[in-house]
Amino acid sequence: MSSGAKQLTRVGSEATPGVIASTWETFAFTANGLDAKATTTESQTIKDTRIAAGTLVTGIEVQGDLESEFAYGTQDDLLEGVAFNQWVNNVLTFGGTTRKTFSVVRGFKDIDNYQVFTGCHFNQWTLSIPDSGIVTSKYSIMGMKRTAYEVAPTGTVTPAVDAPVLTSLSTGDILIDGQKKAGMCVTQLDLTIDNSMQIQKCLDYENNISAILETIMKGTGSFTIAWSKNTAELYEKQFLNEPISLEYSLKDSAGNKYTLSLPKLQLSAPLPSGKAGDILTTQFSFTVADEAPTLTLIPKVGP
Repeated sequence: MSSGAKQLTRVGSEATPGVIASTWETFAFTANGLDAKATTTESQTIKDTRIAAGTLVTGIEVQGDLESEFAYGTQDDLLEGVAFNQWVNNVLTFGGTTRKTFSVVRGFKDIDNYQVFTGCHFNQWTLSIPDSGIVTSKYSIMGMKRTAYEVAPTGTVTPAVDAPVLTSLSTGDILIDGQKKAGMCVTQLDLTIDNSMQIQKCLDYENNISAILETIMKGTGSFTIAWSKNTAELYEKQFLNEPISLEYSLKDSAGNKYTLSLPKLQLSAPLPSGKAGDILTTQFSFTVADEAPTLTLIPKVGP
């Protein structure tokens, strides 16, 4: 039997896609669903009985979600994998062309079982800010191979960083077209970056998954906002196909800050609906168009 408290997750950057990492960072997580799944095909062989011949393993898929509470500076390496770019002067631009892959360890320490996934690509990243609660970060991973070990892979291991977790109270001004307008109170906000990755399989029993290739980068999300005169004007933009810009920040208790900038979004939203005792809100869905989103690091300056 195994205890949930004795799980571990380690992530290491790979020098070559699919080749196991040699340095590892312990990742603080809330859920790790990364797994391998065998795809099977039923045999149609007819023998001297009516009993079915069974199935054969004809492929293996490696994928799953890695979820965490979001904190400043703890996931910057992973975000490079999502963005296909490197941080430049504390700015990360999504939708680049620089591939970064990872090895991921799922460890069950009390039973000496370590599942190692190599060639992991971060296909999607979702950042969610609730109306009252903890900001969460979810990575959807696609990998190339899984191997089981009785001991954890060797190499330099860095412990998990103990950083203040961001919450709904960490959110600063939410700017629409560069302004914070009266009555436009946002109560929920989420963003998903999707690299639309595809698996390339080959007839090679050692490396059945030979590559994972990115296609179009898509950005989607939503925000819930109080209904007001200014919100009604925002509602009208969807019928004119008129885009907006959106910018918002998250600052931790130590004074460090992230700023997310979405320069061009297209909107859709319904009219609000509610009872006499309700505060009216509506949820705007958005898609990123033409211009790349950016994430900026703003470290605390001074004591």
